[in-house]
Amino acid sequence: MGQQDHQDSRDSALDFTKGVLVLFMLLYHWMNYFVGIDGPVYPYLRFIPASFIFISGFLLATVYPTKYGLNNSNLYLRLLVRGLKILALFTLLNVLANMAFSNSYRGAMPGVENFLNNAASIYIGGNGRMAFGVLLPIGYLLILSTLIFLGMQVTKYFVLVVCAASFVGVSLLDHYEVANPNFSFIAIGTLGMTLGQYPLQRIYTWAGWSWVMAGLYAGYLIAINIWGERYFLEVIGVCLSVLLIYGAGITIREPRVLVSTVVLLGQYSLYAYIAQIGLLQFLQRSLVTVDVRTGELWALSIIGAFALTILIVWATHQMCLRSPTLDKMYRLVFT
Repeated sequence: MGQQDHQDSRDSALDFTKGVLVLFMLLYHWMNYFVGIDGPVYPYLRFIPASFIFISGFLLATVYPTKYGLNNSNLYLRLLVRGLKILALFTLLNVLANMAFSNSYRGAMPGVENFLNNAASIYIGGNGRMAFGVLLPIGYLLILSTLIFLGMQVTKYFVLVVCAASFVGVSLLDHYEVANPNFSFIAIGTLGMTLGQYPLQRIYTWAGWSWVMAGLYAGYLIAINIWGERYFLEVIGVCLSVLLIYGAGITIREPRVLVSTVVLLGQYSLYAYIAQIGLLQFLQRSLVTVDVRTGELWALSIIGAFALTILIVWATHQMCLRSPTLDKMYRLVFT
Protein backbone atom coordinates (compact mmCIF):
# COMPACT_ATOMS: atom_id res chain seq x y z
CA MET A 1 0.00 0.00 0.00
CA GLY A 2 1.11 3.54 -0.63
CA GLN A 3 2.81 5.52 -3.32
CA GLN A 4 6.13 4.47 -4.77
CA ASP A 5 8.81 7.03 -5.46
CA HIS A 6 7.89 9.17 -8.45
CA GLN A 7 10.88 8.09 -10.45
CA ASP A 8 9.97 4.42 -10.23
CA SER A 9 8.35 2.79 -13.21
CA ARG A 10 4.87 1.65 -12.23
CA ASP A 11 2.72 -1.27 -13.25
CA SER A 12 -0.59 0.43 -14.09
CA ALA A 13 -2.47 -2.88 -13.87
CA LEU A 14 -1.15 -3.35 -10.33
CA ASP A 15 -2.17 0.20 -9.42
CA PHE A 16 -5.58 -0.54 -10.94
CA THR A 17 -5.82 -3.64 -8.74
CA LYS A 18 -4.99 -1.66 -5.61
CA GLY A 19 -7.46 1.04 -6.62
CA VAL A 20 -10.29 -1.47 -7.04
CA LEU A 21 -9.40 -2.94 -3.64
CA VAL A 22 -9.59 0.56 -2.13
CA LEU A 23 -13.13 0.90 -3.50
CA PHE A 24 -14.10 -2.55 -2.22
CA MET A 25 -12.58 -1.67 1.16
CA LEU A 26 -14.70 1.49 1.19
CA LEU A 27 -17.81 -0.63 0.57
CA TYR A 28 -16.66 -3.03 3.30
CA HIS A 29 -16.25 -0.21 5.82
CA TRP A 30 -19.47 1.50 4.71
CA MET A 31 -21.41 -1.66 5.52
CA ASN A 32 -19.82 -1.70 8.98
CA TYR A 33 -20.95 1.86 9.62
CA PHE A 34 -24.38 2.02 8.00
CA VAL A 35 -25.72 -1.49 7.38
CA GLY A 36 -24.09 -3.93 9.79
CA ILE A 37 -22.29 -7.23 9.29
CA ASP A 38 -25.24 -9.60 9.56
CA GLY A 39 -26.54 -9.25 6.01
CA PRO A 40 -26.03 -11.70 3.12
CA VAL A 41 -23.49 -9.49 1.28
CA TYR A 42 -20.89 -8.98 3.99
CA PRO A 43 -19.37 -12.52 3.92
CA TYR A 44 -18.49 -12.01 0.25
CA LEU A 45 -16.38 -8.97 1.15
CA ARG A 46 -14.32 -10.68 3.85
CA PHE A 47 -11.48 -11.21 1.38
CA ILE A 48 -10.80 -7.46 1.12
CA PRO A 49 -8.53 -6.84 4.18
CA ALA A 50 -6.49 -9.98 3.45
CA SER A 51 -6.14 -8.89 -0.19
CA PHE A 52 -4.28 -5.76 0.91
CA ILE A 53 -1.83 -7.89 2.88
CA PHE A 54 -1.43 -10.28 -0.05
CA ILE A 55 -0.73 -7.52 -2.56
CA SER A 56 1.68 -5.85 -0.11
CA GLY A 57 3.66 -9.09 0.00
CA PHE A 58 3.58 -9.36 -3.79
CA LEU A 59 4.94 -5.81 -4.11
CA LEU A 60 7.67 -6.54 -1.56
CA ALA A 61 8.94 -9.43 -3.66
CA THR A 62 8.63 -7.77 -7.07
CA VAL A 63 9.79 -4.21 -6.34
CA TYR A 64 12.35 -4.07 -3.55
CA PRO A 65 14.93 -6.74 -4.53
CA THR A 66 14.97 -5.39 -8.10
CA LYS A 67 15.33 -1.80 -6.94
CA TYR A 68 17.97 -2.32 -4.23
CA GLY A 69 19.46 -5.81 -4.60
CA LEU A 70 19.54 -8.43 -1.84
CA ASN A 71 23.12 -7.53 -0.90
CA ASN A 72 22.33 -3.84 -0.41
CA SER A 73 22.01 -2.75 3.23
CA ASN A 74 19.68 0.07 2.10
CA LEU A 75 17.07 -2.58 1.29
CA TYR A 76 16.92 -3.79 4.87
CA LEU A 77 17.05 -0.33 6.37
CA ARG A 78 14.26 0.84 4.06
CA LEU A 79 11.99 -2.08 4.93
CA LEU A 80 12.70 -1.88 8.66
CA VAL A 81 12.04 1.88 8.79
CA ARG A 82 8.89 1.61 6.73
CA GLY A 83 7.57 -1.24 8.86
CA LEU A 84 8.20 0.69 12.08
CA LYS A 85 6.66 3.78 10.50
CA ILE A 86 3.44 1.92 9.71
CA LEU A 87 3.28 0.51 13.25
CA ALA A 88 3.74 4.03 14.62
CA LEU A 89 1.04 5.32 12.26
CA PHE A 90 -1.33 2.57 13.44
CA THR A 91 -0.68 3.53 17.07
CA LEU A 92 -1.15 7.26 16.47
CA LEU A 93 -4.36 6.78 14.47
CA ASN A 94 -5.83 4.49 17.12
CA VAL A 95 -5.00 6.88 19.94
CA LEU A 96 -6.64 9.72 18.00
CA ALA A 97 -9.66 7.56 17.09
CA ASN A 98 -10.14 6.51 20.71
CA MET A 99 -9.92 10.13 21.82
CA ALA A 100 -12.37 11.40 19.20
CA PHE A 101 -14.82 8.52 18.70
CA SER A 102 -15.21 6.81 22.05
CA ASN A 103 -18.93 7.64 21.82
CA SER A 104 -19.24 6.87 18.14
CA TYR A 105 -21.51 4.63 16.08
CA ARG A 106 -22.54 1.11 17.05
CA GLY A 107 -19.78 -0.55 19.03
CA ALA A 108 -18.01 2.63 20.18
CA MET A 109 -14.22 2.81 20.41
CA PRO A 110 -13.19 1.74 23.93
CA GLY A 111 -11.17 4.84 24.78
CA VAL A 112 -7.42 5.43 25.04
CA GLU A 113 -7.03 3.80 28.45
CA ASN A 114 -8.74 0.58 27.37
CA PHE A 115 -6.78 0.56 24.10
CA LEU A 116 -3.50 0.76 26.03
CA ASN A 117 -4.65 -1.84 28.56
CA ASN A 118 -5.41 -4.24 25.70
CA ALA A 119 -2.23 -3.41 23.77
CA ALA A 120 -0.73 -6.90 24.18
CA SER A 121 -3.83 -8.57 22.75
CA ILE A 122 -4.07 -6.05 19.90
CA TYR A 123 -0.41 -5.94 18.87
CA ILE A 124 0.35 -9.64 19.32
CA GLY A 125 -2.86 -11.41 18.43
CA GLY A 126 -4.76 -8.78 16.49
CA ASN A 127 -7.70 -9.23 18.84
CA GLY A 128 -9.59 -6.52 20.65
CA ARG A 129 -11.30 -3.40 19.41
CA MET A 130 -9.16 -1.23 17.15
CA ALA A 131 -9.27 0.86 14.00
CA PHE A 132 -7.08 0.61 10.89
CA GLY A 133 -6.40 -3.05 11.71
CA VAL A 134 -4.89 -3.80 8.28
CA LEU A 135 -1.87 -1.67 9.12
CA LEU A 136 -0.57 -3.97 11.86
CA PRO A 137 0.11 -7.10 9.77
CA ILE A 138 1.45 -4.95 6.91
CA GLY A 139 3.94 -3.37 9.30
CA TYR A 140 4.94 -6.77 10.67
CA LEU A 141 5.26 -8.20 7.16
CA LEU A 142 7.65 -5.40 6.16
CA ILE A 143 9.83 -6.14 9.18
CA LEU A 144 9.63 -9.91 8.62
CA SER A 145 10.60 -9.42 4.97
CA THR A 146 14.05 -8.22 6.07
CA LEU A 147 14.69 -11.69 7.53
CA ILE A 148 13.17 -13.38 4.49
CA PHE A 149 15.42 -11.46 2.09
CA LEU A 150 18.44 -12.29 4.23
CA GLY A 151 17.50 -15.95 4.00
CA MET A 152 17.04 -15.65 0.25
CA GLN A 153 20.72 -14.77 -0.06
CA VAL A 154 21.32 -18.41 0.94
CA THR A 155 18.52 -19.93 -1.12
CA LYS A 156 15.83 -18.34 -3.26
CA TYR A 157 13.36 -20.88 -1.84
CA PHE A 158 13.60 -19.42 1.67
CA VAL A 159 10.42 -17.36 1.16
CA LEU A 160 8.58 -20.56 0.19
CA VAL A 161 9.82 -22.24 3.38
CA VAL A 162 8.61 -19.31 5.49
CA CYS A 163 5.26 -19.31 3.67
CA ALA A 164 4.76 -23.04 4.24
CA ALA A 165 5.78 -22.75 7.90
CA SER A 166 3.36 -19.83 8.35
CA PHE A 167 0.39 -21.81 7.06
CA VAL A 168 1.36 -24.79 9.19
CA GLY A 169 1.39 -22.42 12.15
CA VAL A 170 -2.05 -21.07 11.24
CA SER A 171 -3.35 -24.65 10.99
CA LEU A 172 -1.98 -25.48 14.44
CA LEU A 173 -3.52 -22.36 15.96
CA ASP A 174 -6.83 -23.24 14.32
CA HIS A 175 -6.60 -26.81 15.62
CA TYR A 176 -6.19 -25.53 19.17
CA GLU A 177 -8.85 -22.85 18.58
CA VAL A 178 -6.45 -19.96 19.16
CA ALA A 179 -7.48 -16.85 17.26
CA ASN A 180 -4.58 -14.76 15.97
CA PRO A 181 -5.71 -12.57 13.04
CA ASN A 182 -2.31 -10.87 12.81
CA PHE A 183 -0.49 -14.15 12.18
CA SER A 184 -3.20 -15.34 9.77
CA PHE A 185 -2.82 -12.16 7.73
CA ILE A 186 0.98 -12.34 7.77
CA ALA A 187 0.79 -15.88 6.36
CA ILE A 188 -1.24 -14.50 3.44
CA GLY A 189 1.39 -11.79 3.01
CA THR A 190 4.14 -14.40 2.74
CA LEU A 191 2.04 -16.16 0.09
CA GLY A 192 1.99 -12.87 -1.83
CA MET A 193 5.78 -12.70 -1.52
CA THR A 194 6.07 -16.29 -2.76
CA LEU A 195 3.97 -15.58 -5.85
CA GLY A 196 5.98 -12.40 -6.36
CA GLN A 197 8.99 -14.64 -7.08
CA TYR A 198 7.35 -15.95 -10.22
CA PRO A 199 8.18 -14.24 -13.53
CA LEU A 200 5.73 -11.39 -14.11
CA GLN A 201 4.93 -12.76 -17.57
CA ARG A 202 3.58 -15.91 -15.92
CA ILE A 203 1.36 -13.77 -13.68
CA TYR A 204 0.13 -11.98 -16.81
CA THR A 205 -0.73 -15.36 -18.31
CA TRP A 206 -2.65 -16.50 -15.24
CA ALA A 207 -4.55 -13.21 -15.05
CA GLY A 208 -5.33 -13.44 -18.75
CA TRP A 209 -7.24 -16.70 -18.29
CA SER A 210 -10.34 -14.65 -17.47
CA TRP A 211 -12.90 -17.39 -18.14
CA VAL A 212 -10.92 -19.93 -16.16
CA MET A 213 -10.53 -17.48 -13.29
CA ALA A 214 -14.23 -16.60 -13.42
CA GLY A 215 -15.14 -20.30 -13.30
CA LEU A 216 -12.84 -20.92 -10.35
CA TYR A 217 -14.28 -17.88 -8.58
CA ALA A 218 -17.80 -19.20 -9.11
CA GLY A 219 -16.63 -22.45 -7.51
CA TYR A 220 -15.21 -20.46 -4.60
CA LEU A 221 -18.56 -18.70 -4.08
CA ILE A 222 -20.34 -22.05 -4.06
CA ALA A 223 -17.80 -23.38 -1.55
CA ILE A 224 -18.29 -20.56 0.95
CA ASN A 225 -22.05 -21.02 0.67
CA ILE A 226 -21.62 -24.69 1.54
CA TRP A 227 -18.87 -24.54 4.17
CA GLY A 228 -19.11 -20.95 5.35
CA GLU A 229 -16.25 -18.56 6.09
CA ARG A 230 -13.18 -20.79 6.43
CA TYR A 231 -9.65 -19.40 6.51
CA PHE A 232 -8.28 -21.50 3.67
CA LEU A 233 -11.31 -20.66 1.52
CA GLU A 234 -10.54 -17.01 2.28
CA VAL A 235 -6.97 -17.54 1.02
CA ILE A 236 -8.32 -19.02 -2.22
CA GLY A 237 -10.75 -16.11 -2.53
CA VAL A 238 -7.93 -13.60 -2.06
CA CYS A 239 -5.77 -15.16 -4.81
CA LEU A 240 -8.65 -15.49 -7.28
CA SER A 241 -10.02 -12.00 -6.58
CA VAL A 242 -6.65 -10.31 -7.00
CA LEU A 243 -5.91 -12.22 -10.20
CA LEU A 244 -9.34 -11.36 -11.65
CA ILE A 245 -8.92 -7.67 -10.86
CA TYR A 246 -5.34 -7.67 -12.14
CA GLY A 247 -6.51 -9.28 -15.38
CA ALA A 248 -9.13 -6.54 -15.73
CA GLY A 249 -6.41 -3.95 -15.14
CA ILE A 250 -4.38 -5.42 -18.00
CA THR A 251 -7.23 -5.37 -20.50
CA ILE A 252 -9.56 -2.50 -19.55
CA ARG A 253 -8.63 0.89 -20.99
CA GLU A 254 -12.03 2.60 -21.36
CA PRO A 255 -13.65 4.71 -20.09
CA ARG A 256 -10.31 6.41 -19.68
CA VAL A 257 -11.38 8.82 -16.93
CA LEU A 258 -12.74 5.99 -14.80
CA VAL A 259 -9.67 3.81 -15.30
CA SER A 260 -7.26 6.66 -14.54
CA THR A 261 -9.24 7.50 -11.38
CA VAL A 262 -9.00 3.91 -10.15
CA VAL A 263 -5.27 3.85 -10.96
CA LEU A 264 -4.78 7.08 -8.99
CA LEU A 265 -6.52 5.54 -5.97
CA GLY A 266 -4.14 2.61 -6.25
CA GLN A 267 -1.12 4.92 -6.24
CA TYR A 268 -2.38 6.48 -3.00
CA SER A 269 -3.89 3.29 -1.55
CA LEU A 270 -2.58 3.66 2.02
CA TYR A 271 -3.65 7.30 2.19
CA ALA A 272 -7.06 6.48 0.66
CA TYR A 273 -7.56 3.64 3.16
CA ILE A 274 -6.96 5.97 6.09
CA ALA A 275 -8.98 8.84 4.61
CA GLN A 276 -12.07 6.74 4.03
CA ILE A 277 -12.33 5.85 7.73
CA GLY A 278 -12.39 9.52 8.70
CA LEU A 279 -14.89 10.32 5.96
CA LEU A 280 -17.26 7.55 7.05
CA GLN A 281 -17.08 8.78 10.65
CA PHE A 282 -17.90 12.29 9.41
CA LEU A 283 -20.78 11.08 7.25
CA GLN A 284 -22.17 8.85 9.97
CA ARG A 285 -22.25 11.74 12.43
CA SER A 286 -23.53 14.26 9.87
CA LEU A 287 -26.29 12.19 8.27
CA VAL A 288 -27.67 10.84 11.53
CA THR A 289 -29.38 14.23 12.00
CA VAL A 290 -30.90 14.23 8.49
CA ASP A 291 -34.57 13.26 8.34
CA VAL A 292 -34.48 10.62 5.60
CA ARG A 293 -35.58 7.01 5.23
CA THR A 294 -33.07 4.19 5.61
CA GLY A 295 -32.72 3.61 1.86
CA GLU A 296 -32.08 7.30 1.24
CA LEU A 297 -29.54 7.38 4.08
CA TRP A 298 -27.70 4.45 2.54
CA ALA A 299 -27.68 6.10 -0.88
CA LEU A 300 -26.49 9.47 0.43
CA SER A 301 -23.79 7.91 2.60
CA ILE A 302 -22.31 5.55 0.02
CA ILE A 303 -22.35 8.11 -2.81
CA GLY A 304 -20.84 10.70 -0.48
CA ALA A 305 -18.16 8.29 0.76
CA PHE A 306 -17.04 7.29 -2.73
CA ALA A 307 -17.14 10.83 -4.11
CA LEU A 308 -15.31 12.42 -1.17
CA THR A 309 -12.62 9.71 -1.07
CA ILE A 310 -11.88 10.22 -4.77
CA LEU A 311 -11.93 14.01 -4.36
CA ILE A 312 -9.53 13.99 -1.40
CA VAL A 313 -7.08 11.68 -3.18
CA TRP A 314 -7.23 13.77 -6.38
CA ALA A 315 -6.73 17.01 -4.41
CA THR A 316 -3.78 15.53 -2.51
CA HIS A 317 -2.22 14.34 -5.76
CA GLN A 318 -2.56 17.81 -7.31
CA MET A 319 -1.04 19.49 -4.25
CA CYS A 320 1.89 17.07 -4.24
CA LEU A 321 2.52 17.79 -7.91
CA ARG A 322 2.52 21.53 -7.30
CA SER A 323 4.43 21.64 -4.03
CA PRO A 324 7.70 19.73 -3.54
CA THR A 325 7.46 20.44 0.18
CA LEU A 326 4.02 18.83 0.48
CA ASP A 327 5.19 15.94 -1.67
CA LYS A 328 8.13 15.32 0.67
CA MET A 329 5.81 15.50 3.69
CA TYR A 330 3.43 13.02 2.09
CA ARG A 331 6.19 10.56 1.25
CA LEU A 332 7.70 10.95 4.71
CA VAL A 333 4.46 9.73 6.29
CA PHE A 334 2.97 7.35 3.75
CA THR A 335 5.86 5.76 1.85
